[in-house]
Amino acid sequence: MESARTIDNLLPPEIMALPKVEVPVDGVTGYCLKDDRKQVVFFVFEEGVSFPDHSHCDQQGLVISGEMVIHIDGQSNLYQAGDQYRVPEGVKHRTSFTQQTVLIDMSDAPDRYRVVG
Repeated sequence: MESARTIDNLLPPEIMALPKVEVPVDGVTGYCLKDDRKQVVFFVFEEGVSFPDHSHCDQQGLVISGEMVIHIDGQSNLYQAGDQYRVPEGVKHRTSFTQQTVLIDMSDAPDRYRVVG
C-alpha cells in the first residue's frame, strides 16, 4: 500500500503560495482563489476526515486524487479521481474521506471560507 504523500508533493508551488483558508475541521488544508462572486479552494483532506451534516451555498468541484463520499438524503455517492460533484444550495449533506484526497472546490459565496494568510 502506498503511504500518504506529504502536502508539498500534492500541489504545485504556485497553488501552495495562495492564501490559506480556515476550515473548522482538523486534517484539512485549503488554498484560495476568489473574486467578488465565487471562491475556488484547492483542498487536501487527510485520510479519515469527515464533516457532519451541514448545508450552505451551491458547491461544485472536481476530485483530483483520492476519494470522497457525499451523503445526501440517505444516499451515499462515491467520487474518485476525475469525478465532478455538485451539492445544491441549502441541501443538508455530510462528507467523508477514506483516503488522502485532493480536490478543487468552487462555491457561489466569495467568503464561504475565511482567508487566513
